Amino acid sequence: MEILSRWTVAILPEGETVPRKVTKIVALTDGGFSLVMPYHKERSGYLCKMPVDPSQPRRHEIPWDQTMGFTVESRAKFSYHSDGFAQFSSEQQGDLISGRDPDTGAPKGLGLMTHPLASPICSGPSVALQVWGINEFAPLDDPTDAMIFEPDEFYYRGCTPSDASGWVVSIYVFPAGVVPPCRRAGRDFVLDIAFEGINGPLTSVVRMKVARLPKNQVFLGVMANRAIVSVPSVAGWILSGPGDYTAQQKGHVLVGFYPREAIPVDSRPPLDRPLR
Repeated sequence: MEILSRWTVAILPEGETVPRKVTKIVALTDGGFSLVMPYHKERSGYLCKMPVDPSQPRRHEIPWDQTMGFTVESRAKFSYHSDGFAQFSSEQQGDLISGRDPDTGAPKGLGLMTHPLASPICSGPSVALQVWGINEFAPLDDPTDAMIFEPDEFYYRGCTPSDASGWVVSIYVFPAGVVPPCRRAGRDFVLDIAFEGINGPLTSVVRMKVARLPKNQVFLGVMANRAIVSVPSVAGWILSGPGDYTAQQKGHVLVGFYPREAIPVDSRPPLDRPLR
């Protein structure tokens, strides 16, 4: 199986001939990985910790004033380190406050401790990316090292082909020693896997594309879902990272919104580093 230091994830919309790049998965030196979003022009965003109560329905809406977050004027990347530290940091080095206090280990910016990659989250994706207005994203001009999802590979979650307005790319982490057998399907390696959600007994069987990164003792399984997206902007994305909650305990999940127009959070403090 091919091991790459970065994978471009692209989506081919129905009726189109050119895939659109939505994110890039990049290996970290500690065995973790990052997601970057360099394929859309938007830079104004809101990054937050969103409270999660596992006893509430999945579509339970959280008021903005209950989130703990920051405004940003540059695109953030999401990083999931091997020890379980997850954070938002700069796409371009130095733009945003990030990292950990060397004495306490506490996040300097917006981060939390979640499952280490050696014992990853099993009840759902470790990272999910929701995109809409996909024609505003950059076209894929070179398919080398790209993971392309085509219409016959989309899953429909809570929608139909006629009312779907966006996509959700879900990324799962599997320990290399226990991942189910993979096989070649066209230009990709794929795996078929069954999993049970944190809030219910229904088990789904889905097919994922597999990404393997160097110095990484895990596989990444990636799938694309169609979804209904109700936001006021023409195009954008929502990036959700892992959380520090369990099936029995409340916690938080990391979420980034681009653009932040129509979100009443402009009074929140900035995460951008001060200009010198």
